[in-house]
Amino acid sequence: MKTLSTFVDKTLSLLRLGRKWFARLLGSLAEAGRTRSYVETVNLSQADTLHQAVKWCDAQLLKREFEKAVKTGLKALRLGPVKVAIDGTEEPYWGKNGLYNTRAAVHELSMESWQFVNLSVVEPCFIPLMSLPYRQTDDLDLLVMDLLEYLRSLKLRVKLVLFDRGFYHAELIDYLENKQGGKPWPYLMLVPRTDAVKAYLVQTTGTLGVFHHEMPHSKRKSKWKAVTTIVICKGVGTDRNGKPFDWCFATNQPAGVRLVFEYKKRWNIETGFRIQDEAQIKSKSSHPLVRYFYHLLSMLFVLMWRLHNKVQPYAVFKRFVKLVEESSRLGEWFGVKPPS
Repeated sequence: MKTLSTFVDKTLSLLRLGRKWFARLLGSLAEAGRTRSYVETVNLSQADTLHQAVKWCDAQLLKREFEKAVKTGLKALRLGPVKVAIDGTEEPYWGKNGLYNTRAAVHELSMESWQFVNLSVVEPCFIPLMSLPYRQTDDLDLLVMDLLEYLRSLKLRVKLVLFDRGFYHAELIDYLENKQGGKPWPYLMLVPRTDAVKAYLVQTTGTLGVFHHEMPHSKRKSKWKAVTTIVICKGVGTDRNGKPFDWCFATNQPAGVRLVFEYKKRWNIETGFRIQDEAQIKSKSSHPLVRYFYHLLSMLFVLMWRLHNKVQPYAVFKRFVKLVEESSRLGEWFGVKPPS
């Protein structure tokens, strides 16, 4: 698979060790992902060389080469208008040396986790576009802004950007509205039940309520007010107990009950994370680059899977990763470059 071999070679420069050696490494990475195992378990003799090469790499190089793979893949997929989502994902960590690179776990059973902020297409299908490490010292709003500027460079026709309530921050809202620049992002964000939102719920007598909302904010010795529109969709659908459910959104889209159904498309990113986890290579390493490399690699497998299914007979994800492993092994057996 050319996408995999190019990414690994450009980031780690391991093809210099020979095509047979490199082909065996690619097969081991695919097999470790398919079985959700450790590279050391699948291929002990090459694991140390791999991890040393990753530690000599840097995060900017990993992001740059993954970006090249994404741009090549998007060109082949020929997507029309898309809807994207930004959300966080995490991997459990039971070690003691994560330091500021790890955060308190949100969903995992471990006390700490490696966390990433992910940008993905969710309509017409899940396609991972980029992930950035989210450390204790990072500003979440700045990470999201970086992802959106990267998204702008992909030249996609973005119809909507979806967020969950964890991104409801005045600085991010102000950036999305972009009143001064005149190029706002089309966004839809679920909002938490703050006192102001609870008051809007009380004021909404029918199914739909629309409110002009200001968010005072101060940061970096400056004060301003971010402005957004709060849309209340009251009694649309039911919760797990069968009671009517109220939806509260911050958005710059036309108000309507349809916003509920638009927002539900964000859940495709959760489904995509579960697919991606099916190719997650395990590691006990406390080195952030090793963790980031394996995280991007699992995203790369999903991208390759989408490309494969566009031009080849459909294969389920696990079967496709097995095909990647078999293709790489063929390169090892015959001493040739892994097939594209």
